[in-house]
Amino acid sequence: MKNKIYCEVCRLSFVYQGELKPGQVVMCSICGAELEINEVKPEVDASRFLQDPETEIRRRADNFARLRGYIFNEDKELVIEGLVDKHNLYGDFYCPCRFENIPENVCPCLETRMNEVRKLGHCY
Repeated sequence: MKNKIYCEVCRLSFVYQGELKPGQVVMCSICGAELEINEVKPEVDASRFLQDPETEIRRRADNFARLRGYIFNEDKELVIEGLVDKHNLYGDFYCPCRFENIPENVCPCLETRMNEVRKLGHCY
């Protein structure tokens, strides 16, 4: 069964193949965020799966890299630290390389999701 799920992290919808039930955790196929299914009918309602910030961003980064076939360089730990720091200061995982803390800059940022890594060979 195909189910359309809205991801509140990347603010896009994706199609999930398979059965869904409340309490189930699924991964956004666009950004790698883990989402918990709240309701299935009349529409699928999902929210971020609550976990401690460091675990959440590590899993999201690893999921996104696996989805896209990316490999981290030696700066991974610095980036994770920066993301956790921004979460602690501003309430979300805003890109540590960008000045504006806006929804488009929540990790993975819009440019990264739009294949900038493939074009540049690295994250912003």
